[in-house]
Amino acid sequence: MNPRCTTPHPAHSPSNWHQILTASQLHSPATLNTTNAATYATLREIEGRLKSIRNIEKITKTMKIVASTKLTRAQRAMAESRTYGQTSNTVFEQAETKPVEGEGKKTLVVVCSSDKGLCGGIHSGMSRKTRKILLEKPDTDIVILGEKCKAQLGRSNGKNIVLSFAGIGKDVPTFADAQAIADQISLLPTDYASIQIIYNKFINATSYEPVEIEAFSEEAIANSRAFTRILKVYAY
Repeated sequence: MNPRCTTPHPAHSPSNWHQILTASQLHSPATLNTTNAATYATLREIEGRLKSIRNIEKITKTMKIVASTKLTRAQRAMAESRTYGQTSNTVFEQAETKPVEGEGKKTLVVVCSSDKGLCGGIHSGMSRKTRKILLEKPDTDIVILGEKCKAQLGRSNGKNIVLSFAGIGKDVPTFADAQAIADQISLLPTDYASIQIIYNKFINATSYEPVEIEAFSEEAIANSRAFTRILKVYAY
C-alpha cells in the first residue's frame, strides 16, 4: 500500500492563496464601484454649496447698492464743484494767461490718482499720458497723489518722482486738502516754468478720459494781457 502524498501542490500553498485572494479583490466589481462612488458629492454637500452661493449673491447685491449710493453722492459733489473749475478756466482763457517761458526752467506734472485698485484702466491711462509727456521732456519732475500711479510710474520713471501723497480721496475732497497739497508743492526747491495737473475727466460710470490742465503761477497770472480787464468785468 502506497502511502498518500500529503505534500500540497505549490499552487495551493497558503502564500499563493493570499496572492490569489489579493488579486481577485483588486479586480472585483465591488471595489471599483466603491472607488467611483467616492468621487460624487452627496446631497448634503450639494445643499451646502447652493446655500453658500445664495449667501454670496446676497452679499454681492448689498455691495452693489452701497457702491451705487457712493457713486451718486460723488457725482452730486462733482457737479456742484465743477462750476468753480469751469469759471476759473474761462477767466484764464479770456485773460490770455500763458505759462512763463524761461531758459533752464523745468516742467512739473501733478498726477491725481488714488490708493485703491479694481477701477479698470483709470490709473494705467494716466500713467500712459504721463510717460508720453516724459518722452517729450525727459527732465520733467512728477508729483503723484495716490499709491497706484506711484507704483506704476515708480517702476519706469522713479527718478522723476520728487513728491508723493497717500491717503488722498478717502473722504470727499475739500479745499483744505487741496491747500495742504499745494503748500507742500510750493516748498519744492525748483522754480518751474509750467505746472500741469493730470486727472481723469468723468464721462460716465464706466468711462474716464485722462486730461491735463495748466496750473498757472502768480507770475504768469500777473503777466496776463487782459487779466485786469477781466477782473473788472467779473467784479461788476
